[in-house]
Amino acid sequence: MPNGSKLQILVVDDEPSIRECLGMLLVAAGYDVAEAENGVSALSQLNTTVPDLIVTDLNMPQMSGLELISHVRSRYPSISIVAMSGDFQGNAVLAGVMADSFYPKGQHPHNLLTTIASLIATNPARGNA
Repeated sequence: MPNGSKLQILVVDDEPSIRECLGMLLVAAGYDVAEAENGVSALSQLNTTVPDLIVTDLNMPQMSGLELISHVRSRYPSISIVAMSGDFQGNAVLAGVMADSFYPKGQHPHNLLTTIASLIATNPARGNA
């Protein structure tokens, strides 16, 4: 991280306990964290602050994670995205999901941290930070 600046991650999930747990995990790992309870709230936050990476649940009310990812990809293509869900297993990104990576809920949190670190390290936009 250049000059000691913290990278910002937006966590989007309709379950408060998931947002809180992931937020604490990511802050402990050295990231700045913002939270949104659904895709609509996340898009609203993107109007003022653009994060380095988004971790979003796929199944949410008002606007699904799939819809959020589609909006983010069209407006902010350089943001890395990790999709997550408890409905699917395996690390492969699901067909039709335009995320950079997939995190099955319930896996060890270390796997999410490794995925995030890898995406940040390989994102060409990070070189301009």
